[in-house]
Amino acid sequence: MTISRLLLSVLAVLSATPALAQGSAYGCSHTDTATSVPSVEGLDGVFYRVLADLRLRHPMEDAVTARMGALSQALQERGTTLIYVTVPTKSQAMPGFLPPVAADYGFDAPTATLVYDDIITRLGENGVLAPDILTALVQPDAETLPFFQTDFHWTSDGARLAAMAIADVMKEQPFYSELDLSSYRTVALEPTPAFSTMRRALQAFCIDELPRVEAMTHLTEETAASVEGVADIFAGTSEQTGIVLVGTSFSDSPLANFAGYLSEFSGLDVVNYAVTGGNQFGAMTSYLTSRDFVDNPPRFLVWENPIYSNLAQYGPDPLDELIAAAGQTCTLALPVSQTGPNTLSADLSGFDLTPDDVILADLGTEGPREVLFSLKTAGGVVRSAVMKRTDRMLASGRFFKPMGSIYHPDIVSLTATFDRAVSDASTLTLCPSSRKVASK
Repeated sequence: MTISRLLLSVLAVLSATPALAQGSAYGCSHTDTATSVPSVEGLDGVFYRVLADLRLRHPMEDAVTARMGALSQALQERGTTLIYVTVPTKSQAMPGFLPPVAADYGFDAPTATLVYDDIITRLGENGVLAPDILTALVQPDAETLPFFQTDFHWTSDGARLAAMAIADVMKEQPFYSELDLSSYRTVALEPTPAFSTMRRALQAFCIDELPRVEAMTHLTEETAASVEGVADIFAGTSEQTGIVLVGTSFSDSPLANFAGYLSEFSGLDVVNYAVTGGNQFGAMTSYLTSRDFVDNPPRFLVWENPIYSNLAQYGPDPLDELIAAAGQTCTLALPVSQTGPNTLSADLSGFDLTPDDVILADLGTEGPREVLFSLKTAGGVVRSAVMKRTDRMLASGRFFKPMGSIYHPDIVSLTATFDRAVSDASTLTLCPSSRKVASK
C-alpha cells in the first residue's frame, strides 16, 4: 500500500468516527441519530435538539392569530387580561453555542429571530399581549445560561429573565396601579439536581459524563408587614386572583421557580395551573373549562407555550373551545331527556344552528374524561365526534364542542354520551356564537 493510500485510509477512518470528526468534548457519537431525542453537540457541552431547535419553521397561521385575538377579547370582557408567552427554542436564545453542523440542517440564527419576532408582532396586531421573551433571554455577556446545557428547559436564570419581561408588560396596563400589590422576595436555598429525559438519552451515546441538570433552588415569599412567616403564593383567596399561570413543564418545574419570579416582579399572587406533559392546550383547557375560572376569573391569565408547540396541530376545535369557555356565552339551556345511563338527548329541530355555535355538555360534577357527541339530521345522517381529557388534565366535567367539524344544515337532534352516569345535574347548553372568527 502506498503512503498516499495509507493516508487516505486513515482519513476515511477518522471521518467515520463522529466523536473525532465533531470534536466532542464528552466522547459522544451519533447523538444526531438518537431515536428519542436526536441532538447535536455545541460549545461548552450545550446540546440542541435536531427536530425542535434546528428547524426554522414554527407555524402561527393567520387563522390562529385571529382566534387568539378573539380569545383575548372574550377574556377581557370578563375582566381578565391574557398574556401569551411564546418560549423561544434554545437555539434562538443561545445561538452563540451552536456547532457549525447546525447550518447543515438549514438553521440560520438571524432568520430564527425574525420568525420569533413575526409571531410576536402578528399576535400583537390581533390584540394579544405577547411579551418579547427572546430579547430578554439573549444575554451574550451573561455568566449564566438561560437554558440547561443538556436539557431543553430554561434555567432559573432564564425563568427569572422571562418573568421580568412579563411583569414589565403587566405594569404597562392602565389598571395596574389600581391593583392590590404586595412585596415578594426570592431567596436561594440549596443546589438540587433534576431528572432529565434528554440528558439520560444523550448519555448513552457519550463516554464521559455530561453536564448535569442541576441548579440552586429558590423560594419566593411575601415580605409584606401584615404577613407572618412565609406565605404560600399559590394559595387562592376570596378576592380576585392576581395571576393565573397556565402552561407546560417550563412553568411547572420547581427548579425554575417561574411562578415565584412572576410574583416577585409583578407584586401579585400567582395560582399555578401548569401541566407537565399536557401539550400546548392541557393546562389552558383544564383551567378555562373549570368552575374555578367561572367563579373567580383572574386579573391576568399568563399562558406559556413553547414556540414549537403549534396551536393549529389539532385543528380549530381546541381554540374554539377556549373562546366559548372564556366568553361564558353558554346561556341557552336545551330541553334534554336521559336516553341511557350515560346519555343525554336533546331535540334541536326548533333551533337555527350555525357552524360557529358551540354545545356545552356538563355532567354537573367533576370526573368524566370523555364525551361522544352525535348529531342527527332530518334525513337520517349521523355525525359524531369524541372529546377527551387526558389523565394529566383536570376532569372538570365540562366539554365545549364546536359545531364546525360535525355541522349539517338540517340537524334535528343531539346526544351526548359521557364515560360515566348522568344525573339531574347533567345539562346540555347552546353557546350561540357572538363573534365570527375567520382567516384574514
